[in-house]
Amino acid sequence: MTHKLLNFQPGNMIKIKNLPALKTRKSNSHKGSYGRVLVLAGSPGMTGAACLCAKAALRSGSGIVTLGIPESLNPVMEVKLTCVMTHPLPETKAATLSNEGRKEIMKLCEAHDVVALGPGLSQQPETRGLILWLIKNIDRNMVIDADGLNALTDNVNVLHKIKKTWY
Repeated sequence: MTHKLLNFQPGNMIKIKNLPALKTRKSNSHKGSYGRVLVLAGSPGMTGAACLCAKAALRSGSGIVTLGIPESLNPVMEVKLTCVMTHPLPETKAATLSNEGRKEIMKLCEAHDVVALGPGLSQQPETRGLILWLIKNIDRNMVIDADGLNALTDNVNVLHKIKKTWY
């Protein structure tokens, strides 16, 4: 099996070939001209997942990236991510995203073009329920990854209720 961008043969390393180059940015543009990404990620011990996802969004050409993170982790992420905006969100006693942040998260989504949901969010029950609720209610294109996918393990039918495209 071979993919057109990747030369993949079972048992071999994946070799990246001929990735398309990012388009040159126009001189009369600004970072807001290149899309806004909201990353909902992170929990205690998993700040690296949030950091990697936010940095990947920037490196892929996104103009503005905002990381929605449990409020107690925000100071750490402000130091780690100087090119990403952070937005502290309500958290559970386990310092994971809380249902109390639903309204605030939905408002953040309205100001962004794409939402990345899941890296390092944890499998804490309240957060898992929040993830499923967000998947059903976010009216933006979404990339669901990591703990976002884990939350879907026993709830795949949620995907039939989404409002936009998911990858």
